[in-house]
Amino acid sequence: MSLRDRSPLPEGATAIGVGLVINGIATYAFLVVARRALGDEAYGGLAVLWGLVYILGPGLFQPLEQEIARATANRASRQEGSAPVLRQASRIGLVQLLIVEAAVILAWPLGLDGLLDHKISLLVALLCALACFMGAECVRGVLSGRHEFNRYRSYFAAEGAARFLVAGVLAIIGIQAVGAYATAIAIAFAVATVVAIGSLRPFVKPGPPAPLGELTPALGWLLIASLSEAFLLNVGPVALEIVGDDLGEEVPGVFLNGLIISRVPLFFFQAVRAALLPNLASLAGNDDLNGFRDLQLRLVAAVMSVAAVWVATMAFIGPWLVEFLFGDQIGSVDMALLAASGAGLMILLSLSLGLVALDHARLAVVGFVVGVATFLAIAATNELFLQVEPFLLVESALVAAVGAGAIVTAGLLRYEYALHARAGRLPETDPDSTPPSSIL
Repeated sequence: MSLRDRSPLPEGATAIGVGLVINGIATYAFLVVARRALGDEAYGGLAVLWGLVYILGPGLFQPLEQEIARATANRASRQEGSAPVLRQASRIGLVQLLIVEAAVILAWPLGLDGLLDHKISLLVALLCALACFMGAECVRGVLSGRHEFNRYRSYFAAEGAARFLVAGVLAIIGIQAVGAYATAIAIAFAVATVVAIGSLRPFVKPGPPAPLGELTPALGWLLIASLSEAFLLNVGPVALEIVGDDLGEEVPGVFLNGLIISRVPLFFFQAVRAALLPNLASLAGNDDLNGFRDLQLRLVAAVMSVAAVWVATMAFIGPWLVEFLFGDQIGSVDMALLAASGAGLMILLSLSLGLVALDHARLAVVGFVVGVATFLAIAATNELFLQVEPFLLVESALVAAVGAGAIVTAGLLRYEYALHARAGRLPETDPDSTPPSSIL
């Protein structure tokens, strides 16, 4: 077996990872520039906006990307064009967008204004960012489904570069309005989408009509899972704005800075994730359940190894990095807990995508729902009985949430493997493989 065959990474992950390196560096640079240009209080409002964009955007539209990727990959195996799929998906996405934007506007006088520091400019930036993100997800779905991972890389590179360049120009000319830096988030999505659309033309070709059912069989279940995932990933700054309001308006910004430093592996895990679903779907479609399980086992083992090293690293140098880059103070325990929550989420994602690839999207939902319920239960218990310090509360609740979700999802996936084994599709033992972990 070659080194490439033994790699824990699915095909395409390395290519996308290059784009994410550029995106990640540019994202950190954007936040550093914004933090220094805006000051503590205004940057706290930007941090809450960032959390809302990345809860609602991926939560609502990432399932659309996944379904486009699945449908496009299926068409590619039959040598059929993807243009009808993209058109149908765009119509679905537009309906979703209109609903969520109406809900956001209605929520403004009901409390959203307080979360966004009563700044209309942040509301406008939120609405624009969601619209641009919807278009980006449609394009990324086609890129993923066609295994055009080099072009997918270009999307991430363009997004990060555009966001940083806009912020850099604003800082140079002395703009200190938080709405201007918030708008840079939407502009980045739009620029990256335009770059990706230019690269779609060679392979998005006419094909058979795409009925609604081609894209929607699992969309509802994926939507629940995606919203739950986005909640677990980005709820921290928003939660602190609610439970730690007496600590000062800068607190969400401090939490966001610690979060993005501690979750570097999770950020780059996007490359693995984008490539994992089409690879697992192909293995399942070819009835190669041994290869399917082996890929997941190798990936989970790799994630756990990286996570253990990273948690220790964050406990040791995380506080220094946050102070050096942003000028904020945060503790070693805080950084270790944030890193641990990111590691748990990577494992949860790795396992849940296996259920999606096996056409069990409704089972993939369970782990995420358990995670959200765990977070909310801990927050409610603290409000009533425990009265734990807000930072520790949110961090501990996140670790418990992703841990509970991962355990539940691993149990469901193991059950699915047992069913396939009894059906003869997956032997009880595979003499040619040595699984690195017994989690499945």
